[in-house]
Amino acid sequence: MPDLHLQDSRRDESAAYYLGLYPAGDHRGADLRTFSVPERVGGFGLLVGVGAALWPAFTDHTGVGLPCPLRAVTGVPCPVCGMTTAAVALVRGQAGAAFSANPMIFGLAALAVAVGPLVVLRATGVLKPPEPWPAARRRWAERLIWPLALASWLFQLHRLGIDRAS
Repeated sequence: MPDLHLQDSRRDESAAYYLGLYPAGDHRGADLRTFSVPERVGGFGLLVGVGAALWPAFTDHTGVGLPCPLRAVTGVPCPVCGMTTAAVALVRGQAGAAFSANPMIFGLAALAVAVGPLVVLRATGVLKPPEPWPAARRRWAERLIWPLALASWLFQLHRLGIDRAS
């Protein structure tokens, strides 16, 4: 029979780390919590969502935009060109405009929606903390990410008319 008091103690310890109740550097004998890649990307997606909600007010007030550095220098878009436009459109509920700007926003949004409950479930001890991926799984993820980036880049080239002869 498992020791329920010990499990509660570990759950409390884990929750304390998530909530930042310990001062920096004080690990109180517990393992430092690491975030998985999906949690990090989802957290980034949450920040993008907040930024997309606030960005129009800033640009409308100042008239300042945020150009893609690669496109500004070379004239060639990067794979994430249009992500700001897509995020703002998605936050405004304009899914078609978001897709037209950059379809990758939907993957980022899905991770952002999923990461909140995932972090809460891990913080409360319902789910175990993430474990490092074995080399085979990392290679699988790389084999998935590179074609997605290439597809996004080709989409941007087509969307912006780079593939058409002048």
